[in-house]
Amino acid sequence: MRDVYDSIREASGSGASGTTLGGGGVMIKDRQVVARRWHLTSGLDGAVADGAVVPLARWLELKAAGGDVSALGASLDNDENPNVLRPYLGELAVIALRFPAWRDGRAYSQARKLRYLWGFKGVILAHGDVLRDQILWMSRVGFDALHLRDDQDPVASLRAFSLYTEFYQY
Repeated sequence: MRDVYDSIREASGSGASGTTLGGGGVMIKDRQVVARRWHLTSGLDGAVADGAVVPLARWLELKAAGGDVSALGASLDNDENPNVLRPYLGELAVIALRFPAWRDGRAYSQARKLRYLWGFKGVILAHGDVLRDQILWMSRVGFDALHLRDDQDPVASLRAFSLYTEFYQY
């Protein structure tokens, strides 16, 4: 597993240029370490490539202007109301939820609402201050993709998924 990580990771500091908000070359997707598929960007420079995830307000602007948003994802801060996205859930392939600090868990509630209450079928991506200790709990509320913090080892983090085999909640 370590060989896979070493073959696809980028050198420290790469990938953080321009308006990009999230760097690094790998992520965890469906409990596997893979090359990053989505890149968080402000989208304000006008050019938004496939695989980009733009802030919710920018995604709504592009949608209202008649732009093709089918290849774009939307990013929500944890203090934004996910209800705004509800009419568009069928059009979104990825929704990124930000953790500004490991101790701020509002994105857990957003993910649970999107996945289990509203039936969102796309990818829910966690980014920001995402730590190994949290990823099992994130997966339980609906996250299936994680951009770990740069100081977190993604291969070692996979072990967090097998910490517990039984849960007493739902």
